Amino acid sequence: MDGEAASLIRQRPLKECTEAIGEPDGIDDAADLLLRLGRKGRIGIVCDYDVDGATAQAILIAALREVLPPGSKDPAVVVPHRNEEGFGPNRRCLNQLSEAGVSCVAVMDCGTAAGKLLDQFHEHFGIVPLVVDHHPPQHYQPPSAGILVNPWVSRPANPGEMGSLCAAGLAWFLARAVLRRAGLSPRDSLDVRKRITLLAALGTACDMMPINTPFNRSLVRTGVGLLRDPAAVPPGLSAIIRAAGMRGAPTAEDFGWRIGPRINAGSRMGESDLAARCLRAKSGRAASKLAQQLQDLNRQRINLGRKSARELDEAVGPDALGDGPVNVHLVEAATPGTVGLVASSLVNRFGWPAIAVARRADGVLAGSGRSALGFDMGAAVSGAVQDGVLVTGGGHAAACGVTLEPGRLDDLRAYIQDRFQANQPEGAPPLEPTHRIDAVLGQQDLAGSSLLELAMAQRRLEPWGQGMQFPLVGVRRCSVAWKRMTDSGHLFLTLASGDSRFGAVWWRAPPDWAVRLGLNGSDSGGGSASPSAEVDLLGPVELDEWQGRRQGRLVIRDARVSDA
Repeated sequence: MDGEAASLIRQRPLKECTEAIGEPDGIDDAADLLLRLGRKGRIGIVCDYDVDGATAQAILIAALREVLPPGSKDPAVVVPHRNEEGFGPNRRCLNQLSEAGVSCVAVMDCGTAAGKLLDQFHEHFGIVPLVVDHHPPQHYQPPSAGILVNPWVSRPANPGEMGSLCAAGLAWFLARAVLRRAGLSPRDSLDVRKRITLLAALGTACDMMPINTPFNRSLVRTGVGLLRDPAAVPPGLSAIIRAAGMRGAPTAEDFGWRIGPRINAGSRMGESDLAARCLRAKSGRAASKLAQQLQDLNRQRINLGRKSARELDEAVGPDALGDGPVNVHLVEAATPGTVGLVASSLVNRFGWPAIAVARRADGVLAGSGRSALGFDMGAAVSGAVQDGVLVTGGGHAAACGVTLEPGRLDDLRAYIQDRFQANQPEGAPPLEPTHRIDAVLGQQDLAGSSLLELAMAQRRLEPWGQGMQFPLVGVRRCSVAWKRMTDSGHLFLTLASGDSRFGAVWWRAPPDWAVRLGLNGSDSGGGSASPSAEVDLLGPVELDEWQGRRQGRLVIRDARVSDA
C-alpha cells in the first residue's frame, strides 16, 4: 500500500482536513453579501433539481435561519423544471424571484454558464447574483455582476482539492462563513453545523464526487456517523429515511442507494421542486407528507426505468446496443428526467460512456450522459454546443446534460465518438472496457465465514466511491446450485466452487446471461438450477444484512463461460 492510500485509509478528522484545504475564494465576501442584504430584504435561491442542488439550498437556508432577525422571511426558492426547461437558471425562475421581492439571488449548483442571463437580470432588476457552482465554465462566459464562488473559475490553472468539491460542499463552507461572520461560535451553532455537515456529505456522495481526496472522504465518513445523531438529521431527511424503511447501522452506501434515488425521483417524474421543499421543511408533519410523495414517485421511476430498458433492448437489439466507443440512443418510453438512468445502465452493462435522450413535449430531444474510461463527457458535449451539434449541453467529467434537434441524433453520436477516439494517445492500443481484478478468491476464501470477514473488513474502510471503488474480486469455475430471479430482473444465486458454497446477486442481470445460467425471463421461482456451463465471475464483495442475518456475498458485475 502506497503512502497516499494509507493516509486516506487513516481517516483523518474533518477539522484537520478542513484546515488543510482552506476556504474557497470569495467565501467571506459571499457571506457578507448574504448577511447585509438578508437583514434588509429577502434572499432568493435558484438551485439545481438534483441531490447536490437540493442539499446546497437546504444548507444555505439552515444557516440563514440561524442568523437572520426574528420574523425574517425564509428565502424564496425556485427550481428549474427538469423535463421542460433543463439545467440552469432561466427567465421564468428569475422573474418569479423578482416578483417575490428578493434583493439577492443565490444560484446553487448552476449559473457559471449563465453569465449573460444573470448579468441582464442584474442590470434590469438591480438584484445581485451570487453563484455557488462547481461546474467548469467550458466555453461559456461566467457572470460579471455579483459574486461567483467556483474554484474552476477562480483558479482555472489548478483548482487543487477545491476542484473536487460539489455545490453542497461549497455551500457548507459558505454556511460556516455566514455563521462565523454573524458572530456565532461553533459551540453556539453546534446543531446547525451538524445538520449542514450531514447534508453536505449526502450531496457529495450522490453527486459522485471523488472520494479519494482527504476532505471529501472525511466529510462523507463524518456524515455517515451523523445519521445516528437525531439532532443532526433535518426533518425532511429524517422523513425520507423513514419512508425508505432504512434500518440498522447506516453506511455510506445508504446515501447513494437508498436516500439519493428518492430525492432525485421528484424531478425525474416532473416534480422538480419537491426534494428541495422536503429537505428545507421545518416540521416533521410537513416533511412526512413530502417524503411520502417522493417515495411514491420513486416507485413510478423504477417501473418506468424498467419499461425504458426493455423497449431500448427490443428496439436496438442486444448485439448493437453496446457497440461503443460511446453509446448514444433515443429512448421513446423514457422522459428527459428518467433517461439518465438508462445511460447509467448502459455504462454498467457494457463499460462504454453513454448518452440517452428522450422526447420533450415540444419535440426537442433532451437527456443525460454518464462517462467511463476516463472520458471527459462535460468537455465533449460543450464542444458539441460550440460546433452547432447540440442546442445546449454541459456538465463535468463524469456526467452531462444535452438538448438537440430531433434530426441531429446521428450527428451527435458521430461527434462524441470522434471526440472519444481523438482523445486517445497516439500509438496507444485501442481503448476498450476492461476490469482490473484486485484479487482472485479460491475455495478457502469462499468457505464458511471467510467471505463475511472480507465484507466486514471492507465496511471498516468506508467510505468507498468515485476514485476509491470497492475492490473487484474474481472467482473461477463456479456452478449454480440455487437461483431465483425476481420480477425486477434481479438474480439471486447460491454458487458452488469445489466444496464451498456462497451467495451472490446480480442486480438487473442481462437477459442473455440469465439464460446462460439456466434461467429464462419467466423463471421467477427459486430452486436448483438446471445444468449449465461453469462460469468465471467478477465483482465486489458486500455485507448483506437482512432480517438479523449477516453474510458476505458477491455482487456480480460481469461473467464469462470458463475456459474448457
